[in-house]
Amino acid sequence: MANIATPSAGAGDDAIEPTLRGRTEIARPYGLTTQIRLLAGLLVFSLALTLALLFWSAKSQDKIAVEDSRHLTSTALSVQLSNLKKILTDYTYWDEAYQKTVETVDPDFFDENFGSGDYLRDTFGITASFVIGPDNRILRLMLDSAIVEDAQAQNFASQVEGGLGQLIEAARRTVDGEFQAAGGLVKMAGQLYFVAVRAIHPHTEDLLAKAAITPANAHVAAFMRPLDEELLDTLATDFGLRNLHHVADFDLPKGLAQPLYSADDQPLGALTWQIDLPSRDVLYVVLPALLAVVLCVGLLSWYVLNSLRRGQMVLWHAMQRAQSADQTKTEFLANMSHELRTPLNAIIGFSEMIRSEAFGSLGNERYAEYNANIHDSGRHLLDIIDDVLELSKIEAGKFVLQETEIAVPETIESIRRLIAPRAADKRITVDVKVAPNLPALYADEHALKQILLNLLSNAVKFTPSGGRVVVEAAHDTEGPLRLSVSDTGVGIPKEQISFLMEPFHQVAGPLIASEGGAGLGLPLIASLAALHGAALRVESEVGKGTAVFVDFPPGRVALPKAA
Repeated sequence: MANIATPSAGAGDDAIEPTLRGRTEIARPYGLTTQIRLLAGLLVFSLALTLALLFWSAKSQDKIAVEDSRHLTSTALSVQLSNLKKILTDYTYWDEAYQKTVETVDPDFFDENFGSGDYLRDTFGITASFVIGPDNRILRLMLDSAIVEDAQAQNFASQVEGGLGQLIEAARRTVDGEFQAAGGLVKMAGQLYFVAVRAIHPHTEDLLAKAAITPANAHVAAFMRPLDEELLDTLATDFGLRNLHHVADFDLPKGLAQPLYSADDQPLGALTWQIDLPSRDVLYVVLPALLAVVLCVGLLSWYVLNSLRRGQMVLWHAMQRAQSADQTKTEFLANMSHELRTPLNAIIGFSEMIRSEAFGSLGNERYAEYNANIHDSGRHLLDIIDDVLELSKIEAGKFVLQETEIAVPETIESIRRLIAPRAADKRITVDVKVAPNLPALYADEHALKQILLNLLSNAVKFTPSGGRVVVEAAHDTEGPLRLSVSDTGVGIPKEQISFLMEPFHQVAGPLIASEGGAGLGLPLIASLAALHGAALRVESEVGKGTAVFVDFPPGRVALPKAA
């Protein structure tokens, strides 16, 4: 790419200064004994802390597991009682039951329904049922799945402990509302029973209104299901309560136990069971696995640290070699600055003297043509060398920005005038669009001109004759200041845009190949923009053109001070 001005002979001697005097020695890495000790201490501390937290968590989980199992057992008992109430509701909320049990006592109906021992036992586990009249006289009784003919003589009510009478009265009190079933636990002949009691009533509104049932005249039916080993085994299976069984008061355990109370709040012993506590898994499963993991981590960490130490040594030697190679490159570029630029400046200077015919006419016109080729070739080579040196200076961190407030419109106009002859030769129109009241930019003027010149040179170079190039400068309030150059040139394939910032990379294409170039223009622009904190973006479409945007951050926009 063209540079801003042609330096005089020897001007590049100090473009990149040798850095041997300022070379920073890379410290040799030491052994990792301290790190290994620190790691061992951390592992021991972490292991102790983890074990403490693990045991604390296990104990907490044990408490939670015990409470959950108690809640589960209580729920299982509630479900059984609730199911018994629902079954009884189906039998008592029935016109025919009311007609054949209350209006007229039909023993056969009771025996076929309330007293169907085999069916009730096999289907619902119910082994006892009865119907009792308003005077608390038992009208019909099934006991142990068999009909008792002389129910009153059996003195059945006196055999039941635990508040059966209270349940009957509770069921009668609900006839003024929704005929709720009452239920609870009772004890008979040493056996615990779930009992549900409910008033018998019709389900049709007309018959219900005609019945005019009150607590005083209500007939009550009851179902009883024993809380025996068969039911306990079923609950243990369904709810995961291992070895669920009933114990008496004097055997009441302090751990896993659910106290049982009768309908009149008398203690009836408790249910007890077994569960697998989480602490057992901690002691026999988690703890050995944790110790194995800690051991593996320790061994792996030692291996990694040892490998890291070896890697550090390899890296140190590599960095030493890289530093030496970088020093050699820096010295070479510094020498090239002098050895190449000085004779090139002489060639360009002498060709300019010959072109101006300072000491007389050349004679043959071909000499003028050859001289022009020598001049152009020398300047092109000098531009490439300048770009290489500029990039090397940036990469070496030797490029120092000389920042001032720059009037962007004047800078754009100066570059436009510089590129105008080249654009005119190809009949390319160069338009400038600058936003009104554009603020100044705080930047390096030489770098800014280099950015604009390289962008415009590229645009003109790769735009066919008769095309158009547009330079724009705009600024949003409190936003970035944007410079952009767009053209109607050949465009760049999308898959190659990502490679544009690589030095010496050239995009393939007939026009691009014919124009030539070293592939340093955009990498230099990107580097100079990055030094200013600016973002560079390229948009292009083959056959339509290319647009390059450089956004300088708001911190570099010199906004006018408020009056």
